[in-house]
Amino acid sequence: MRIYIDEAGLFVPPNPPHSLFSLVLALMIPSGIEKDLFYEFLRLRDTWPNQDVEIKGSSLDESQAARVISLLLRYDTLVQFIALDANAHPDPVVEDFKNRQADGVTANITREHHPGPIPHLHQLGEAVRAMPNQLFLQSFATWELVIRTIRKGTLYFVQRQPQELGDIGWVIDRKDRTITAMEETWSTLILPLSESAFAREPLTCIAEEDYSHFDARYGFTETTADPEMLRHSRWLSSVYGRPPKTRDWVGIDAKRLLTEQRTFQDSRDSLGLQLSDMLAAILRRALNDRLQLPGWKDFGGLLVRHRQPGTGFIQLGPGGDIPMLGHARDVCKVLDASAKGMIAERNRNVRTPPT
Repeated sequence: MRIYIDEAGLFVPPNPPHSLFSLVLALMIPSGIEKDLFYEFLRLRDTWPNQDVEIKGSSLDESQAARVISLLLRYDTLVQFIALDANAHPDPVVEDFKNRQADGVTANITREHHPGPIPHLHQLGEAVRAMPNQLFLQSFATWELVIRTIRKGTLYFVQRQPQELGDIGWVIDRKDRTITAMEETWSTLILPLSESAFAREPLTCIAEEDYSHFDARYGFTETTADPEMLRHSRWLSSVYGRPPKTRDWVGIDAKRLLTEQRTFQDSRDSLGLQLSDMLAAILRRALNDRLQLPGWKDFGGLLVRHRQPGTGFIQLGPGGDIPMLGHARDVCKVLDASAKGMIAERNRNVRTPPT
């Protein structure tokens, strides 16, 4: 399975102030259908009058946007997104949240912890604190996206195509950024926070399903882990107060999962990134009332329905629990109405894992 990540929007408060959403989006495409999907995408693109090597989602009209969504709905793909209103994130709010995240990196260190990772953690905290607010905001949204993509993607595909979970690759749009800068962002913020997230809240699993492909590639146990990984895992568990490991415990090698097959590419060279760009632009235009309903009304069919509509929207700092208002709330309702269920048809009367 390949996961294509792109963003839409600048993550900068607008001037003059007004509601303006930015977002990051992940498109999950099973490897078994990717070739056919890309072939059909090229055929669709060839019917459009603007036949450039790369057609940006911001240039699609309602009919073209609707046809992209219709194409993806014919395949068992899955989309996750994280959106935020940049107008609700002025510099003081982001600065305060960023500093609290930086402080939190070392807040739980005590004399009982192994001294090895402590200098690295202090460096990590300072690196987070030094990030420009715009980059931090986008990176934090990307981290939220990565975590939710793993959590929801494993639940969804283990019921349908479990073999896809043994070969997960990440393809991220580099835009005009250098690969070194992108790698630094992932190593500075996204990977460390992901490790902490899994230590704090392990993946939800469905006991009867086949996780053998996922565990064989990305899992480790007390007996298979190397000493350094085991020591790091135990340290994280102690930090977050996790109970002692049982004999059948399986941990997640977050570093391998997030970096072993991770590339930063130019979207001109990747049909998957072009599709994720189109979807991100379509959704952002819908949220900002810049694309009419016929162009995005079926978008929800690419998403998994959550118990609480609006789960894909975040707000950092004070007011994070304020309900979304206005046009974006109406868009959210339309998305939720057409979203697909997490539970596979064969499991509908058996169990309902939380989503």
